[in-house]
Amino acid sequence: MKREVPPAPRAVATLVMGFAVSVLSTTLFSWWSAGPLRLQPLVVMVVSAGFRLPLIPGGLVTLILGYMADMASGGTSGLQITAYLMVLCVCAVAERKLEINSWPFQMLAAGAMSLLFQLAVMAGISLVGRQPLNTTHLISILSAQAALTALTAPVFFAILESTVALVDYFWPAGGQARK
Repeated sequence: MKREVPPAPRAVATLVMGFAVSVLSTTLFSWWSAGPLRLQPLVVMVVSAGFRLPLIPGGLVTLILGYMADMASGGTSGLQITAYLMVLCVCAVAERKLEINSWPFQMLAAGAMSLLFQLAVMAGISLVGRQPLNTTHLISILSAQAALTALTAPVFFAILESTVALVDYFWPAGGQARK
């Protein structure tokens, strides 16, 4: 039987993984982009935090990751924090009835939350009024982005769970390291 990981090691592992994928998003993952389509591994990190962390630690992790994404994007400050917090809240509510232990549900959750994230960001951009939205191919772009996120979600979930297991292995249990 699989042992449940305490919230602290899971939160630390999610932050470490979030930092890693943020750095890789600006370097390695950028060559995987196809036009406006880009990998969104931070959405997967926030979905995991929403389903597997309590609300307060998940919220803190999401605030840090959203702030980091806002600073890296150079856009409107707070826009991605708000969008990621919306995703976290929806996942935290869904966590009461659903589990994301299987890869099909991980794909479904990540794809749907990617769509929510993108809609929230676009709504924020249109409210701020900095850029007019080009709605010509908007639905196809949003759908393709959600599909790309859904297809890559099991990979990022597996890497995150490996990172959680590694952090949990070295996490002190009650002041003493596990043997």
